[in-house]
Amino acid sequence: MDELAQEREAREQRFWDEHVPSVADCLQEYRAGPDVLTAALLDAIEPLAGVTVLDFACGTGITSAWLADRGATVTGIDLSPESTARAAEFCRAARAEVSFVTGPLDSQPDLGTFDRIIGRFALHHVDVATVAPLLASRLRPGGVAAFLETMDSNPLLRLARRHLVGRFGIPRFGTLDEHPLTHTDLALLKAAFGELELRVPRMTFLRIFDRQVLRHRSRRASRAIGALDDLLLTRFHLDSWSYHQLLVLRRSHEG
Repeated sequence: MDELAQEREAREQRFWDEHVPSVADCLQEYRAGPDVLTAALLDAIEPLAGVTVLDFACGTGITSAWLADRGATVTGIDLSPESTARAAEFCRAARAEVSFVTGPLDSQPDLGTFDRIIGRFALHHVDVATVAPLLASRLRPGGVAAFLETMDSNPLLRLARRHLVGRFGIPRFGTLDEHPLTHTDLALLKAAFGELELRVPRMTFLRIFDRQVLRHRSRRASRAIGALDDLLLTRFHLDSWSYHQLLVLRRSHEG
């Protein structure tokens, strides 16, 4: 790993070490159940009973616990030691059996391979050119991987991200190094795994405006905005304009 990549990795680790929710907050989110997008992510790798799953960039382990609830044998991995420590603490409180590993993927020679790999808003925090082959090598032939991600395919959101986020009272979520996935990133993932399918379980275009600008202050406005987004997806089929999309990858052969 070159020096720039090491610096980026260190910044990501520091950020997530500093943004660890409490066990109580984790339990509240876990008990509320997965949101629409996360439920679609979990469904994409079913059946889960009796299979092994790697939860990449697992954070505090909430998704890992939902996987375990569906009968999977789960290993969570994350750069942030504070996150994996909280994940272990949370899973004990939730009575979910999950193993956690701390550190980058390429420093885990004994990690083994898995039937499924999952990641929730993980890939846009990494160098896909480096991480995609590493992830693919951890997936057994015939296995399925699924990643819920932010995408760079909407030109209006791309413009807003570059020129408005962090200014005019519009907050920035996440780290400075992250970037929505580009067509190049998708090509790298397809080359590494073999097969790639994009799905949009729920349109998130105008909903991003509600999150960033209106801050969900009006339930009526949020419902109207959500209905408009749903119309853009079902009536006008603007799937590619959704900021959040589900990537389903399959490894059909060795190599």
